[in-house]
Amino acid sequence: MEGRRRSPGQAGRRRRRRAAETALMSRKVRELRRLVSGGVAMPADRLLLRTADYIVRLQARIELLRTISELVAVKNHGGCHADGDASWL
Repeated sequence: MEGRRRSPGQAGRRRRRRAAETALMSRKVRELRRLVSGGVAMPADRLLLRTADYIVRLQARIELLRTISELVAVKNHGGCHADGDASWL
């Protein structure tokens, strides 16, 4: 059985698409290096692991800040003490 022959135009399109995808990936890796602490001098595979850890830490911070915000809101709706009681902290 003969293999399918592709036209030279298809091969060129595939090469251009692959080159565009590579350029896009390189741009995204550069952006991650800029955003992630210590990412500048790191290989791409370690950078991706560090990015995942960074996202988890950011999510934990957001949750902590939401919880603190809710505590403050509850405390404020319950009334403020004139003596500046901060026992809820």
